[in-house]
Amino acid sequence: MQTAANYQDISAVDALWTLYRQQSQWVRDAFRSRIAQDEEIESEQLKPYTMEEINAMLDAAEADIAAGRTIPHEESMRQARERIARKARMERKETIMAEAV
Repeated sequence: MQTAANYQDISAVDALWTLYRQQSQWVRDAFRSRIAQDEEIESEQLKPYTMEEINAMLDAAEADIAAGRTIPHEESMRQARERIARKARMERKETIMAEAV
């Protein structure tokens, strides 16, 4: 791999070609890595649940409801609106600060 120090020792065309090959290889490697990650995630996501697993999840949800470990829809929506508003305020502050610079 070429370093900045030995780019001085080769022609500009060779230096650009070397940079292009390195960058192309990095991009190909990144795509291959991403594809492998996506395939792994898809294989995990597409695994069907058994009826026993579905019934166990339903039993757990019903137990949570009976024990009061749930949030009413209205409260959940209020929390979501607060988070959205907070994020919007932070983004506006960042924009103002960036414009001031």
